[in-house]
Amino acid sequence: MAFRLFAASLLASIAATSAIAQPAWVEIGSRVTVPAFSAIVDDVDDWDVYSVDGQEIGEVEEVLGPDARTPTALAIDFEGNAGFVDRDIIVPLDRFALEQNRLVLRASPSEVEAMERHRD
Repeated sequence: MAFRLFAASLLASIAATSAIAQPAWVEIGSRVTVPAFSAIVDDVDDWDVYSVDGQEIGEVEEVLGPDARTPTALAIDFEGNAGFVDRDIIVPLDRFALEQNRLVLRASPSEVEAMERHRD
């Protein structure tokens, strides 16, 4: 009996920890600056996204973060070409670079597929 109570308590503790570890995404306000791109959210929304080889692979749907003023990720609507999945995926800002006025994703299709799916 004591073991069952211990096991149940342990499982509840693990479940609570898992729930805490997952970020709760918030859409960033339209006038907030995205420091990584020196642009406001309103401007970043709908930017085209390119692969490192220059192929257009999707577009920015939303700028996301842990609160309405801290951008940390982009929800990208991938078009299903160049090996990338055809769905909306949340990609951390540090996986992007601005190159020749283009938003370039520095992640492989398999890396993107392992990232969190965006459900708006």
